[in-house]
Amino acid sequence: MVSFSVILDESIKGAISVYIEYWWFFTFYFLWPIFQGFWVIYVQEKYIRNLKWNILEVKVPAGIEIRPKAMEEFFSGLASVYDVAIDTLYDIYLSGVVDSWFSFEIVSFEGDVHFYIRTIDMHRDIVESQIYAQYPDAEINEVSEYVTSVPDDVPNDEYDIWGTDMKLARDSAYPIRTWKEFEDQGSGEYIDPLGNIVEGVNKIGPDEQIWIQILVRPTSDKWKEAGKNIVLKLAGREVKEPAPGFLKDMLSEIGKVLSGMFSASTSAAEEKKSDPLGMMMRLSSGEKAVIDAIDEKLMRPGFETDIRYVYAAQRKVFNKGRANSIFFSYFTQFGNDMINSFRPDGRTKTSAYYFFPDYRKAIKKKSVLRRYKARILDVQSFILTSDELATLFHFPTKEVRGSVVPKVEAKKGKPPSTLPI
Repeated sequence: MVSFSVILDESIKGAISVYIEYWWFFTFYFLWPIFQGFWVIYVQEKYIRNLKWNILEVKVPAGIEIRPKAMEEFFSGLASVYDVAIDTLYDIYLSGVVDSWFSFEIVSFEGDVHFYIRTIDMHRDIVESQIYAQYPDAEINEVSEYVTSVPDDVPNDEYDIWGTDMKLARDSAYPIRTWKEFEDQGSGEYIDPLGNIVEGVNKIGPDEQIWIQILVRPTSDKWKEAGKNIVLKLAGREVKEPAPGFLKDMLSEIGKVLSGMFSASTSAAEEKKSDPLGMMMRLSSGEKAVIDAIDEKLMRPGFETDIRYVYAAQRKVFNKGRANSIFFSYFTQFGNDMINSFRPDGRTKTSAYYFFPDYRKAIKKKSVLRRYKARILDVQSFILTSDELATLFHFPTKEVRGSVVPKVEAKKGKPPSTLPI
């Protein structure tokens, strides 16, 4: 009988001889995807460098009663720009076309708050028309770039900064608290969460700036599949596994054969099928509420999202403790232990506690400032829906008392009739 070692030795020799004979094919097969990836990155960066951007400042009349529902409709309309730029493989591999993204920014200069929307020139009309549709008396003006007020070489002798990206504590399918949860269902009284940040930035003084950036890009509904599987798992039902590829399917079958050869027979308890109805009956009210919240999120359009924060100030007035408490208290109010919450991304947070901490902090500070100025949407972004984005970014309602928010004091005329509807 031929031993296993002999068979293995012959198989290895055969594989080597095949590779030597057809090395050109295998080399191309393994290196082509790597080349393709680097090439796509190159042409995309070239395409992005040639984009023309507009920074629009939006002001609304004082004392408006329009709730964040209006911004929810705005973001739902913005979802229509998904997959409108790429038509052919030529667009992907030669032109480097990428799907458009937007930046929604809440910025405080020495206590004065401004609301900016950064968009490529091609989508400026749709942004303005959607704003005017929800806020007819709004004033929209193109403004110059403000990030140049902080030098690129920070930290330096004059300026220092602190910053971080934010991430979700759980999977994107779990929602954060939205604007509807800040409204009393009985009395109808509404507490605008924006008041938290507006009142807070009133505390910063001369030579201090707070920048909050929410980058969004409309995306497909693929993320909803993971959300549906989470709901099935929480409900005790069978999770739908994605169809495996040929190699994965073959390895799975081999694993089953080996498992049958070397493991004991499956116990009766393991063979017993789960009881979905029974599982649902045993769920607590909190668990049912989580399932309902995820289901509701899955009904809305999703956006790839990245949230970035920078506090910049001259060293003589630099106070990161005060500024950070303003920022984090704003985002803490959207969290819920049962569903989701925001937390700093340790990869980007400009803190270091050991191994050359000053040097590492300086590197992180330059990185977060560069990515903020370039409005870079992280490849590890998360998904927020239209109502979640409207909760984070909307224009102050009458409940926000801050006098530091620029407003349209006089009622303006109708929006330009040339804007697309």
